Amino acid sequence: MEFGSVCKPLARARVDHPCLASESKRARYVSGNSGFSGLARGSRAWLGSLAVLLLLGLPLGASATPTYYTVNGGSVQLTVIVGGNVIGQATSPGLTGSFTLDHVAKTLNDINLSLLPNISLDLTSSYGGYDEITIESAALTADPGFVPLGTTIVNQASYIAAAGPLTVNGFWSAIDSSGVLPNAPSTAIAYSVNAVNAVINSFPLITMTGVALTSLNGLAFGELEDLTVLATISVTSALTVVPEPGTALLTGFGLVLMVAFAPARPQSRDRSPL
Repeated sequence: MEFGSVCKPLARARVDHPCLASESKRARYVSGNSGFSGLARGSRAWLGSLAVLLLLGLPLGASATPTYYTVNGGSVQLTVIVGGNVIGQATSPGLTGSFTLDHVAKTLNDINLSLLPNISLDLTSSYGGYDEITIESAALTADPGFVPLGTTIVNQASYIAAAGPLTVNGFWSAIDSSGVLPNAPSTAIAYSVNAVNAVINSFPLITMTGVALTSLNGLAFGELEDLTVLATISVTSALTVVPEPGTALLTGFGLVLMVAFAPARPQSRDRSPL
């Protein structure tokens, strides 16, 4: 028997009749479901508004993260200077390592570059009796406290980023081609570099000029002037390892928007109110 057919004749009877109570429960149930539906719609609207506001308020560049590069091409020019005079030069056609750039902030965030081994430098005048110096190995590495120290904008495609401190680690040796002096054995390099100025272009290409790799105390070699080995380092090719756009952030916004604007589920009509 239908619910309405029994209760309809009693609509004018006692107000506390069970049928009337059942109808009251049904009304409250429907009202409650409407409240939940309204709450769900309000939550989705709130999420959608929040996502849109965040997306509009976030600069496009802010979704970028620092980009990590591995070096697969470059060169190093070494120059030996004593008392302001150049007494030796050599070029090495190889370079390995990595670096990290923030293209939004335009900063050099990390660097770790290694020269190819055994770069020989013939000296035009002997130093302490030696006429050839060999840089057996050298790696320019950012120290734990390495931080960007400033940026100079050159144009839209390039900027100069200062950063430091760094340390050069490696080994050097020297020989006297005349044979008068015994060869100087491999000597460790642990040279501190306060900062470097890196010219960064859009290739990406990094050029650092006048980076001191090591310095020899003249008194130890019977010389009045110290000997310094300077490097001009050029990165001509590098591979991107971490993509620059903040893909995860954009994906997260997309998911929030999908949830916010997804159509609501239709309410079930066959559930009993009792």
